[in-house]
Amino acid sequence: MEKFEIDIKWGSYLFITNAVSTICIVLLMFLTNSYSLIYLYDILIPVFIVQLIYFIIKAISENNKHHLNKGFRKIFVFVRLLAFYFMLISFSDGRTNIWCFSLLLPYRKKDISELVEDHPIEDNDITLKDFIVSLKRKFSRL
Repeated sequence: MEKFEIDIKWGSYLFITNAVSTICIVLLMFLTNSYSLIYLYDILIPVFIVQLIYFIIKAISENNKHHLNKGFRKIFVFVRLLAFYFMLISFSDGRTNIWCFSLLLPYRKKDISELVEDHPIEDNDITLKDFIVSLKRKFSRL
């Protein structure tokens, strides 16, 4: 196994356990007293930190088992695990304006309807060269 596969595995475990534990904590707090949700972040943040430390230790021990960590590179396990976790959070959040997720999406400047011409092409005997030239002309307007 490569170190990135190990970090992705433990990062996904972190995401799953954090989602499940968050849902359970919110349900328990809501069932006991709905006004206790004010203190939700006081409980969720320490739970996340404990889970993060646990999964970092597990990822480092598995990297050591496969002889992939050398020296101070153990710090990068934390960075890779946290980066993968936040990338999964950005996918599940549904917002596309997050900076790390917006780099992954292509940005289209014009609508497709603006690229399509209103009048149909009357010449049916178009060659491949003419077609490529017309495509270059259309996409150069972007």
